[in-house]
Amino acid sequence: MILVGVDGGGTKTSAVAYTCSGNFIGKGSAGPGNFHNIGVEEAVKNVSKAIFIATKGMKPDVAYIGLAGIDSRYDYNIMSEALKNVANKTYIDHDGFVALYAETRGNPGVIVIAGTGSVIVGFDGNKRLRYGGLGWLIADEGSAYWIGREALRALGKMLDSRMPKTILADKIMNALGINDLDDLIKWAYHEGHKIKDIASLAIIVDEAAKEGDEIAIDILKKAAYELAIYAVQMAVKINVDKVYLKGGMFNSSIYLSLFKSYLDGNNIKGIMATHEPEYGALLLAFKYSGCNPVNIID
Repeated sequence: MILVGVDGGGTKTSAVAYTCSGNFIGKGSAGPGNFHNIGVEEAVKNVSKAIFIATKGMKPDVAYIGLAGIDSRYDYNIMSEALKNVANKTYIDHDGFVALYAETRGNPGVIVIAGTGSVIVGFDGNKRLRYGGLGWLIADEGSAYWIGREALRALGKMLDSRMPKTILADKIMNALGINDLDDLIKWAYHEGHKIKDIASLAIIVDEAAKEGDEIAIDILKKAAYELAIYAVQMAVKINVDKVYLKGGMFNSSIYLSLFKSYLDGNNIKGIMATHEPEYGALLLAFKYSGCNPVNIID
């Protein structure tokens, strides 16, 4: 029996395959798995590619798939139908829960994911709770997209003289290949909504912040605190004194320090997650198949 765990995030899709007896088969990766950003067809293509690379081309018996963008029952129904044939038995779940499961193995806990988007997932031993994870338009507080959008707003104010121009403006304009406000408007409104490109500006903000740009530092501070507030609320609700942290924004030393300082001030410890989410999905595949996941992850 072939079992596969999948994590389909906003940036990439990762899969890992094992036999029921615990023998490793392979790993696979492909493009994003969030259908809100790239469409159902492309998301299915990427998930399928990652799975079949991991299985060496064999159809799995059980696939447990954690996906970004599974934010409502409508999303679940759409992707359950779209992915039903990638395995003999397919389970669809929210990517935040499989990431949490990788860390806690089903025990109570909280994980904060801050990547292209953001979400906070908790499990109290009986039921799941979630804050955010509602996409770029409604939520995604503290995410790379949120930071990129704030940076673009700041740039607009700088270019029409509502705010003093700082090195952040020069860095963004250079990255986008624009020269003035007209170019910014063209980039933002006439060339399609660029979720990934906007999120990538978070790296520029971090660079500017490291060089002492006060506007960039303020954007990172607002982003970190906005998400940390809800992380503390979730930890209190679940009754735990630590939260796991995962996602590209925590690679920023400034963002991470600000985030953890807020947690510390509320007696909550922030711990970097150490396991890949696809292994949480794999453990769930083992659980639902009745196989014993011996020595799959430490």
